[in-house]
Amino acid sequence: MTVLIPLERGRAVGRLYLTSFEKLEIGHLLEIEPEIAKELEDLRKEVTEKNWKLDYSDHLAMLSGELHLNNIEYQLMSWSLFKSNYSMMIDIGTVLPVVKEIKLSKLIYNIQTDKMTHDNISIDLVRKEITHVNDIFWNWEEGWEKDPEKLLEASETLKVLRWLIEEKGYSLRGEPDVEKYRKIRESLESSGKITKSAIDYNLANLDDSK
Repeated sequence: MTVLIPLERGRAVGRLYLTSFEKLEIGHLLEIEPEIAKELEDLRKEVTEKNWKLDYSDHLAMLSGELHLNNIEYQLMSWSLFKSNYSMMIDIGTVLPVVKEIKLSKLIYNIQTDKMTHDNISIDLVRKEITHVNDIFWNWEEGWEKDPEKLLEASETLKVLRWLIEEKGYSLRGEPDVEKYRKIRESLESSGKITKSAIDYNLANLDDSK
């Protein structure tokens, strides 16, 4: 049985607004995002001074544009006779979308101190967000403080997190991550293996960074 669809075929007039995510050349993207470029430059300088490592990981650009539909033929097509899901086929000919805006959607870098050997911390410079935390720190378990290697890794990770949150204005992804961070910090502090002066800071700074 054929199902009748209102306006199944016809001609389209107007503007179709488009958004896509693509991996464009990073140098060009930084040229059109001077504030992010400056943030990256400052991070590189400070990380170098601390004898840490800052390595590129990933990036993505968001493109926004328009497709002008000037009396162009279209057809609605059903994916299935049993579901009300449809697609639209448009014959645009030689008409291509006009790009209106290009901007960075994400720019991920990894940070490690000179003593971190197992994993790193990842940050998104666009959102100023900490996107990944060293596994030994993030999955910290009671008793690990007796392992000097794990204790050092966790201590160094905490050092980087404090710098990112307190000095650079980066935030964790949400309240669950903030609470988890607090608990791990307190666990490390209560172990007595890491001195309070090494990890003590104002929790208000952490709240303000969210």
